[in-house]
Amino acid sequence: MDKLNLKDIGPLQVLAVAFQKPDFTGKIREELQKLRDQKFIRIVDGIVVQKNESGEIAALEESDITKDESKMFGAVIGGWIGLGSGDTQTSMKTSEEMAEAFQERYEYGLDKEDLKDMADHIPNGDAALVLLIEHRWLIPLRNAMREAGGTLLSQDFLSPELLMSVGASAAAA
Repeated sequence: MDKLNLKDIGPLQVLAVAFQKPDFTGKIREELQKLRDQKFIRIVDGIVVQKNESGEIAALEESDITKDESKMFGAVIGGWIGLGSGDTQTSMKTSEEMAEAFQERYEYGLDKEDLKDMADHIPNGDAALVLLIEHRWLIPLRNAMREAGGTLLSQDFLSPELLMSVGASAAAA
């Protein structure tokens, strides 16, 4: 496995989206492709699972990373998780385990049991989309902030739904 420079990995984000009675027209895929073509994002892993009215499952999985990159991403993510323990040996062990798990997932994708578990949480007629996105556009800014001694304290997306739930909570208090 080649050495991966951590400065070359963009911030990762997980998006989970539920769709009630979806009307998929290809627009989501089209917009994601525009972002990919412009090198703003890379899909590390993405899956959409749809359950029809009779409970039959259809799934589509996609990734922009190669098998080798998958193993490197697993190693980096595992290493970061292991570092949280404060122990170098734990970090190295977690890194190795995650590298192998990511590579295995890349090669075989989700198995039928994984899809069934995911689909069990989706009502008939609905769908779910889960994306692990690497934000490539943010790499230079993130690196500049780190070089200036910056440390990320917090980050989140403020959606209209989130802000409305804050307002509803405040009104109920």
